[in-house]
This record gives sequence, C-alpha cells and structure tokens, in this order.
Amino acid sequence: MTRFRTRPMTWDDAPAFNDAYNSLNVAPLRPLEEMLRLWRGGPGGPIRSWIVEADNGTGWRLAGHHGLCPVRFTLGDRDLLFAKTVNSFLLPDYRNRFVYLRFEQRCLAEVEWQFDATYTLAELAVRMRRALGYDSATVELDLEQGLHSPEILSRLWMRLIWRKPGVKTFGPWRLLPRRKSSLALTELTDVAAGNSPFFAGFWDEARKTAGLAPRRDAADLAWRFWERPGCRTTLTCHWPCGARGFGIVGTGDGVHFTLEDIFLSTPRPELLTALLDAISSWCAQKGGLMLSFMTTAESQPPQMLAAIQNRLKQSLSARHRGQHVSRRLTALGRQRIGAEWPPMNITPIVAAT
Repeated sequence: MTRFRTRPMTWDDAPAFNDAYNSLNVAPLRPLEEMLRLWRGGPGGPIRSWIVEADNGTGWRLAGHHGLCPVRFTLGDRDLLFAKTVNSFLLPDYRNRFVYLRFEQRCLAEVEWQFDATYTLAELAVRMRRALGYDSATVELDLEQGLHSPEILSRLWMRLIWRKPGVKTFGPWRLLPRRKSSLALTELTDVAAGNSPFFAGFWDEARKTAGLAPRRDAADLAWRFWERPGCRTTLTCHWPCGARGFGIVGTGDGVHFTLEDIFLSTPRPELLTALLDAISSWCAQKGGLMLSFMTTAESQPPQMLAAIQNRLKQSLSARHRGQHVSRRLTALGRQRIGAEWPPMNITPIVAAT
C-alpha cells in the first residue's frame, strides 16, 4: 500500500522537482538554474510551492506539486497581488491513487489572505478548477497576422514549415510584398530595455486608464521577459502628442514571431493600429513570416479590441481555439476588489513564468 504526505517545498527538493517536471515533456527542457531563478521570484515575491510525496515501501519520493507564482497587478491607484498556478502536476503512476483536488484546496486555503486572486491558463484542468471555485468563463483569443501579401498565404506557409521544417531554408516568401510602416521604433536588447529610461514612470501613467492589469514597471518586465532565456526584442515608440507605446517580440526560429506583450500609455485605437503596423513591419524586415498574439475579448476596451482584430485574425489552428482563463478571487480579493470580476487585461504576459 502506498502512503502519501504533503508539505511545503524546500530548496533541497529543487533538483528532484525539476527532474520530475521535465519528465512530463509538457515544455522545453528547463535547466535547474532557470527553475531556481523563477522560484526565487520577482517583484511580487518568491513562488509558494508544495509537494506530494509517496512511499511504497522503498522511501519517500516526489509524486506531485502545486505552485503559486506572485504577480503584481494594479487597478487604478490600487496595488494588488495575484498568483498564477505554475507547474502543478501529479506523476502518472499516482494519478489513480491520490486525490489531487483536496491537496490543491488545502494549498489555496493557506494563501486566502496573502493574494487577491489566483489564476491559471492550463486548459486540461478547467473542470477541476471550477470545482475549486474558479471562474472559467473567459475564453482566449488566439490571433495571428501574415507578414507578407497575400496575408493568408503567409499563414498557410507557416503551417507548412511547422510540418516540414526544411521548407524554411528556401524562404521564397521574402520575395513577396511585406507590410511597411512610417512609425519609427527604437529597438532594445534585453539588457538595454532593463536600463532604458523609457520605462521610468511608464506604468505610473498607463495604470490610470489600464483597468485591472498586470503591472509593467521595469522590474516586472525584467523578471517576466528580459532576464529569461530566449530571443526577444523590445520595441518602443513616442508620438508627438506625448503618448508612448511598447511591444515585446520573441521568436524561436526567426520565422514565427510572437507578440509577448504590448501596451500604450494612453489607450487610443489609432495609436495601437500604428504600433501594430510598425511591429509587423519590423518582424517582416527580420525575415518573419507570421506574427501571433493572445488576448481575450474583455481584456481590451471595444475600440482597442476592434483595432487589434482589424490587423490580426483568428488562428487557423483549431487546437488554439476555445481555451479558457480560469481565475478565482480570494477572501482578501473580494474585500479589496469586490464580489464581481472587473474586466482583466490579458496578454501573453500573464503566462510568462
């Protein structure tokens, strides 16, 4: 008979935990150093983490895990602290022998007065999270834009490359007309972005009209993007009216680009359209074929959402459709925010851990 026990995770557990997570093959192989960086935490504090251990007579071994990563949010002049579910799993050998729902329920009870809310983008666990009181009504919008004309051909060509990577070598799409923009962008590496004066005071201005949104001070963006492994570029711009905007673009293959975050200091649809066009033009100049972006319908004011959907269309890949964002207000959150969720700004920044 297998015995189980649960407890808070310690630093001594990190190697076994990271090995177990990598064994699931749900994400690219994560070095232990990157796991430790994440768990030390960003501006919101270290990750809260619990493990499940099993003993079938040969000693205690790690069998599962639940983690909550602190993420700073703002709502007008209010500072809030949310937590994103991270690396929650039960190893296959134990899934029919341990009631994971009760384990996560106990973890949530411990942070009821520490965080204002918890959330997750893990689609496979939606039914279980609903049983824990999560609201899963928010549906992701997975959008994309072909970077060469005709735009639909670029999107179809991208899928051919995913199926047959060798096709990328020929790069015939580079001969096709590409999007162009007159808006000047400043191109920043991760190091340069972290030291750029652009972000000094940016969120102090933007939060006034951002609604409920992840905080985007330099410290938050550094932990979520600029200090992480990978190839990404931060693009910034200024307008004569005094408004500012930025986008963070990443790519793993130099062909498919992902818009990992985008925000304006002033929510004006014509400025958002101009920034999207400039980012698309930049990606095309770098040899890009397609740009992807994720948001939700409620994330943006109607005019801003219309500007986004005028440029980016629904993904052609059926597997990206209908995924949900699950979120839950804690007792602290209901006290500070209210019983009902206000519209919540969501871009890939909320998934960046």
